[in-house]
Amino acid sequence: MKTKFIAHFCFLFPFALTVFNVQVFVALFVSHGLAQLIAYGNLGLLMVGVALVIKERGELSKTARLWIIYFLMYFSFATVGSAIHHNKAEILRAIIPFIYILAFYVYLSIPENRLLFSKIALICLVASSILAIYMYNINFDLEEGGVYIYKLDRAQGVFGDANNTALIAIVTYIFVYKLYKPTKPIFKIFKLLLLGLMFYTLVLTFSTTGFLVFIIAVVMLNHKFFTGLRLVFAGFMLPVFYLLLINLNTLTANIDLRGQQRDKVNNIVNVLSFNTDKVDDSGRSYLVTKLLNNYVYVNPIIGNGIEFGMSQRAHNTVVSVWADAGIFTLIFFLFMLGSYFMRAISRPPDVRFFVIPILITLYVFMLSLQSVINQPCIMALFVYLAYVIDEKDKIEI
Repeated sequence: MKTKFIAHFCFLFPFALTVFNVQVFVALFVSHGLAQLIAYGNLGLLMVGVALVIKERGELSKTARLWIIYFLMYFSFATVGSAIHHNKAEILRAIIPFIYILAFYVYLSIPENRLLFSKIALICLVASSILAIYMYNINFDLEEGGVYIYKLDRAQGVFGDANNTALIAIVTYIFVYKLYKPTKPIFKIFKLLLLGLMFYTLVLTFSTTGFLVFIIAVVMLNHKFFTGLRLVFAGFMLPVFYLLLINLNTLTANIDLRGQQRDKVNNIVNVLSFNTDKVDDSGRSYLVTKLLNNYVYVNPIIGNGIEFGMSQRAHNTVVSVWADAGIFTLIFFLFMLGSYFMRAISRPPDVRFFVIPILITLYVFMLSLQSVINQPCIMALFVYLAYVIDEKDKIEI
């Protein structure tokens, strides 16, 4: 019993620390040395955990195995790219997500571990999103290193980034909606409260991408509602909803929206009005174009080296993979993402409409964030989703 507790701790404690981005806060308020010690300590715990559970491992996920192949391809091509082009190879930083993949690949192969992980992940994600609301209310800015003297335009959360916070808020909403199944009325009310808080967190991020992805996720989560007369009713309401959205500027005219807040409302209106040339992408298109023209198209086969795309701050995961490790790695990366999606489609509805909304959220945010597959907690979630896709039993809490 004691050994099992230690094994669970070795995996779940590092996961929780990464959800709350503890290492960055320690580096900011305590010391960089202690932050590095936490990072190495997490990896050490994972290795100890693997040693404790590897003999009891269950059937390994074929879907999760694709990540191992991807990382092997990535390091093979990107290492050569770093050597050829004399670019700095951030091997240690790049290998951390891979270690999380390997560790949770073994840990989550045991069914009871998947159940416990889903509960801990649910609690940690909810707490992280609620913390984002608190940090916004006290004007805490991670980049400024504390409470900011001016009112923040957008909730940045524990990651110091509004879009990352929006991504986590949507994933958390899906987790609460699908995995938390209370039977007593008081806990059903509590569930509605949690869903409302997750939506409020998303609203505070003023994320154009997040808002549009959230609509897709909510529709998919409530797919059972759209049948018969309800579907007809939804068809009549859709134009009304669309008109409300494209008139958001008018509807929010009396609300004191500041700086980026008003810009993000304008973005939603421009996207829905197909005025894409007026959408403010915060310079992302310029950075992506610069990375493509100056580096990717120059070295399209081998790539430019480990973590090269991250150093260029292009805010695009897909292009960064190509920039780092070349076209063959990119093709396999896209194949892997497609495999997740296609295998999820073939699963029963309870699994399908849990996994696919999360996948859509992660995939869409990959086009505006360069850090999706560099975050250990998200990589652990990818492994968990792979086991959910491959397992025969229904997911339950």
